[in-house]
Amino acid sequence: MKSNKTTDPVGQRLRSITADLKRYAEKRIELVMLGLGESFSNWIAISVQRTAGAVLMLVGVCFLFVALAIYLDDLLNTPGLGFAIVSVPLFILGTLFVYLKPDRLFEGLQELFENEVIEAIEQNGKDQPAQIEAPETEQSLNKDA
Repeated sequence: MKSNKTTDPVGQRLRSITADLKRYAEKRIELVMLGLGESFSNWIAISVQRTAGAVLMLVGVCFLFVALAIYLDDLLNTPGLGFAIVSVPLFILGTLFVYLKPDRLFEGLQELFENEVIEAIEQNGKDQPAQIEAPETEQSLNKDA
């Protein structure tokens, strides 16, 4: 028997559908990966900006405390007493931060993170096309039948 290299129209149509489904799945995965990458890069950019702002504020507060300590030294005419007065409230506040449980802070950060993830997923779903257009027209479907 001689094998026929050309297949029937149904086989060709099934191969076409299979190839289209494979392309659709690949494009869908690429789109999800792009959306997640965009959300992740946006989150990183916001984090870097906020971290830089927090560091600048921390440096400013340090200079403010040093200036206050120097002012109190001059006001009290006792070397070192101004620095001791300024450091006591900071020491007490630091001790409270170390020994108190950060449950409220943890819950707030967890809720914020969950909201950002849900928003990113919903935004990714809205960017998806509603319908995929087939490369074939209806006339070509009628010819195959």
